[in-house]
Amino acid sequence: MGRLDNLALVRPVTSNNSLENSNWGRNRLADGTLTSVTGTKGFTSIDFASDDVSGTPVWIQVDLAADRAIREVTLHPRPETGASGGGTAGFPVDFTFQTRTDGGTTYTTARTITGEPNPNGAAQTYTLISANGRYLRLRITRLGRPASDETSKYRLQPAEIRIN
Repeated sequence: MGRLDNLALVRPVTSNNSLENSNWGRNRLADGTLTSVTGTKGFTSIDFASDDVSGTPVWIQVDLAADRAIREVTLHPRPETGASGGGTAGFPVDFTFQTRTDGGTTYTTARTITGEPNPNGAAQTYTLISANGRYLRLRITRLGRPASDETSKYRLQPAEIRIN
């Protein structure tokens, strides 16, 4: 069982690519709301024409305020709109968890995931071994299924990130 505290809760989130509006935003990714509801649906990237974003990976980063031991990361998918073809929309398929220490200039890969199956609405928890850092970055190279109401627009769209 992981630690009960959520190191990401209300911590600043940055990204190289996000859409900010009345429902979606970087800081809605760490606001404690585990499901997508009007006014706080979570994070969304801008849209891409393909799921392959390896040429310009999408990343989101949480500032934990100080160097911390990071044991696991849980990604909560957006549940309110299904994916084109079924399942969960906007959940990453190929991605890495990276850490960077306070004052550090390089990122260390803590875990790489390839071919992640569609979670069908269920939160997914990833164990990290010997991961330490002030910053946790989720770096995506292949996006998941588009939402059923945007069948040709691929996005990263988690409702929440939890870091223990």
